[in-house]
Amino acid sequence: MDPVESHDALPARHLRVPRTARYYVIGKPGELVRDIWIMCHGFAQLARDFASPLEPLGDDTRLIVVPEALNRFYLDSHPMRTQVSRMGATWMTREDRDADIEDNISYLDALYEHLLEELANEGAERDRMRVHAVGFSQGVATVSRWAARGAAVVDHLVAWGHGFPVDVNLRALAEHRPGITLDIVYGTRDRWLAPEAIAAQLAMLEASGVPHHVRTFNGGHTLSTSMLRELMAE
Repeated sequence: MDPVESHDALPARHLRVPRTARYYVIGKPGELVRDIWIMCHGFAQLARDFASPLEPLGDDTRLIVVPEALNRFYLDSHPMRTQVSRMGATWMTREDRDADIEDNISYLDALYEHLLEELANEGAERDRMRVHAVGFSQGVATVSRWAARGAAVVDHLVAWGHGFPVDVNLRALAEHRPGITLDIVYGTRDRWLAPEAIAAQLAMLEASGVPHHVRTFNGGHTLSTSMLRELMAE
């Protein structure tokens, strides 16, 4: 018997365990906070590197929160060079993907509740705050699934540099979260986005009947702080 076939035939079991998640906060948690921006990085990035260019955007009224994916790996690993290898993180892979998706939703729900509790202790009122979920590249799938299936109330969803996953029903999302606004953002020189993929995504959005805005900037597969400022000013 082929050993791979034998291994694949074994039934998998799952056990929920506590994890320690790392995240970064830009801005000052306090009673003046009116907007919480939860921003999920892309594949092979670390939260601190993703958050660093965002530091000028935080203030007393705006809290920017950058969670890090739970799965880290060496980007250029070598058995004798792990101390100097670059690191990255990923929200999921194809291996046991459904469990990773559920873990990500639970993770972001827990972070959301933690942030609201921290802000409430500082005197901030939930009904005066908006929650914005921004996904960059691979992070789009994570935040959109969270907005659609999580317990958190997301007011504004931004897909940056990637399309919504096919398992997220945008019409159902809009019915589940009345008043949610959607933004699709991408660079006009993004080599990871094929024109046909963009066209298919926009056609899907039009067919869903969900109100949305499409925003472009002159750049590649990256965040644009000027575009972020535009989004945050609205």
